[in-house]
This record gives sequence, C-alpha cells and structure tokens, in this order.
Amino acid sequence: MTSHVLEQRPKNSRIWRRLLAVALAAGLGACSGGSPGGPDTGTGGKLGSGGSGITSGSAGHGTTGGSIGSGGTSTTGGQSGANTAGGTIGAGGTIVGAGALGATGGAGGAAGVGGNAAGAAGAGGGGPNETLHFSGRWNVQSGPRATTVNSGSYLTAQFTGTGITGKFDTAVNDSSDLPTVAWSVDGATTWSVAEVKATLSMGSNLSSGTHTITLIARGLDENKNRWSPPLASSITFLGFDVTGGALVENARPAQPKLEILGDSITEGVIVQGSSYMGHTGQCWKNDAVYSYPTQSGRALGADYRQVGFGYQGLLKTGDGGVPAANDSFNWFYKDVPRDSWQADMVVINQGTNDSSQPAATFKTAYSTFLATIRKAYPNAKIVALRPFNGAQAAQIQAAVSAAGDSRMFYVDTTGWVGTGDFSDGLHPNVQGSSKITTQLVAAIKKIGFP
Repeated sequence: MTSHVLEQRPKNSRIWRRLLAVALAAGLGACSGGSPGGPDTGTGGKLGSGGSGITSGSAGHGTTGGSIGSGGTSTTGGQSGANTAGGTIGAGGTIVGAGALGATGGAGGAAGVGGNAAGAAGAGGGGPNETLHFSGRWNVQSGPRATTVNSGSYLTAQFTGTGITGKFDTAVNDSSDLPTVAWSVDGATTWSVAEVKATLSMGSNLSSGTHTITLIARGLDENKNRWSPPLASSITFLGFDVTGGALVENARPAQPKLEILGDSITEGVIVQGSSYMGHTGQCWKNDAVYSYPTQSGRALGADYRQVGFGYQGLLKTGDGGVPAANDSFNWFYKDVPRDSWQADMVVINQGTNDSSQPAATFKTAYSTFLATIRKAYPNAKIVALRPFNGAQAAQIQAAVSAAGDSRMFYVDTTGWVGTGDFSDGLHPNVQGSSKITTQLVAAIKKIGFP
C-alpha cells in the first residue's frame, strides 16, 4: 500500500508571500523537484540546496526515498522508497510535511532538524500487510496452504476473539508417528505441543482484545520421505479458524534475516533424548523449539530459517531421499525451488557426516558449497562453524581462507559443549543446545549482525 503525505501550506497567504520574498531577497534561486531514482537501485531525487523547494524528489523503486535538500522552505516531505527506508527531510528551512512511510520496508522519513519542524517524524514501516507471516522454508500456496519439510519453520499471526484452532492436511503423513507442532499464544514462555491433526485447538476462553500466536514445525521424522512427493515427513498448514473474531492484517515486522544450514544436529534430532512427555516416537524426541537454530534466531530477534536434514553431508545424501547439501540448497523439496528471500547472514554447520571423506575431496566440496551460497546471497555474511565433533575442521577453515571473501568467517567451536551435553554422544540435548546458543549468539554479535 502506498502512503501519501498531503502537501500543506500556511493558511495566511501573506505569510506565504513573505516567506517567498525572504528567500528571494537572500539571493536564493528556486529549484524544482529532483528526478526519480532508477527502477532497480533508485535513490530518490534530491532537491538542490537553496531556494524554496515546493516539490520533493520522487522516490526510487529500490532502496532509499528522496531527500529534501538543505535550506529553503519545503512543503512536502520526501516520499518513501518502495522497499526500505522512508525519505529523510533535509536540515534547515521550515518543515511542513513529515516523511512518508516506507511502503514495504524500513522507517518512515524523519522530520528535519533546524527551522520549525511542524510535521512529526514518519513512523517506521514494516513489510507488506498480511494475516499470516510465514518464516522458514514454506511452499506457500493459495488457500492458504503451506507445506514445509524443515523442522523449525514457523509462522506468526494476530487475531481477535476468544479462541483459535489450527488446521492441517495429514493425508500423506504416517499415522504411526505424526509430525508434532508447538505453539505459544500471547508470548507464553511455555510451549504447547501436539501431533498434527485435521483441527487442533490452540487457545480457548481467551480474554477479549487482540492476541498473537506463534506456531512452529517442532518435530519431523528424518527417516521418512521428505523430498519427493508424497511427503510423509512434512507439515501442511491450512490456516486458522478464530472463535468470536478474526485474523488481523498487519505489517510484517522488519527483522534481520538469518539462515542456518546443517544436518540432523541443526534439525534438532533427539534434542529431548529417548522420550518426551511419555512419547517415544521420533517426532516427539526431535524438538526444533529447543534446538540451537531456533533458540539463536529468537535470541537475535531474527527472521530465521532452520534448514537441517538428518544424515546429510556435502558428499553424502541425507535420510528421507534428501540430496547432498549443495544439491538440495536451492530447493525447498523436489520441483519446488528456493524463493527470493535474501539472508543477511548464513551459518553453516556441515562436516559431521563427512568425517570419513578424504580431506582434499571434502575441501573442494566445501568450497563449492560456499560458492553456491555466495551466488544465492551476494550480500550476506557467511559463517562457517567447526562441527562440534571437530570433523574436517582444518579443511573448513582452509576453504574459508581460500575463498578470499571478506564477508566469510570461520568460527572455532572448540569447548562449546562437553560430554554431558549430548543425547547420544553426537546430537546435542536441551542443555547442550542452550550452551551452543549462548556461544553462537555471542560469535554472531562479534562478527556483526546483520
């Protein structure tokens, strides 16, 4: 939705003429509005300094909205860019109109300093208005109908009413061990957990007013088919039914974007050990909620994507028919390509399942993987972790160094976890995942996020 700022002028025409006369007496020539920015990268047009700028520069279609030049009298605030930051009103002069909101991105224009700032700063703009905000690798179709094969994929929504029910399509799931989901209403720190079914009550007897819900794909079975449809190991969400109210359309929050790529350790396999809440099925023992990617993404306030496939490596295919890491990266699952989402940072945790591969062969494969990710995310920071068991650590570090990329980093994870931090000696438990989260968040902040 495009925001508009109405042009405002002094109601008294004599005051208007006096302002214009003062500007002319000072020897300042009038200047016209700037030209629009380019269609892709466009910085909005700028007004020249001096004179009375009656019309601000038009916004470019890309990043930053037009800014109004210093000096003179501006009647209209800079318009927003189409994606990121709203226009900024220049210093000096009399500021009458505030900057417009960013149409789909960042903050609205700020009121200029100096002069008489009659218009307030524009409020920050988020993403496009939606009733459902999907995060993670979801194949979102109409309906809504959204399918994910990745534990840790999640969605958020706002709603009014006294109750909410989630709807799922379980036709292709294995009824002997159904995928599990977790949800939290109004920011509750205790997550509710259940197997997916056609309708699943997620809140009742709620107070009147606006509520929020976060729903996470908690546990999938890494051993069942999750690549070539029909996807036995997947979650297909069909929407929410709300009691006594409706979903509320709202702007998608503007958050830095983080993607964490890995194997079963990144997926959150057996985080809960041998059982959870009396259940011993794989989809109960696996728990993305307490895994290090979800915990890290939430701690960083990120829009995060958790992409882990059990038993996968750079040189070996994963369970459930998943190709090797480089071959699967550009796909959500077979015949569904990765979307246009752009990460600000990518964390790689691969190598554990390639521990027996020849060092030189692995290094070549890792270098290829780095190049694939760089091509997909040309502006992202790429962080390569030493696997927690140390597998191929020297080759990973060498591959990062050989890339010669100033936005690639190697992080040594030695000492992050100890012998009591694993469910089976390889997969981190809840305690180990918490320790990894603390260390990873600190490392990411040190590198700089985003």
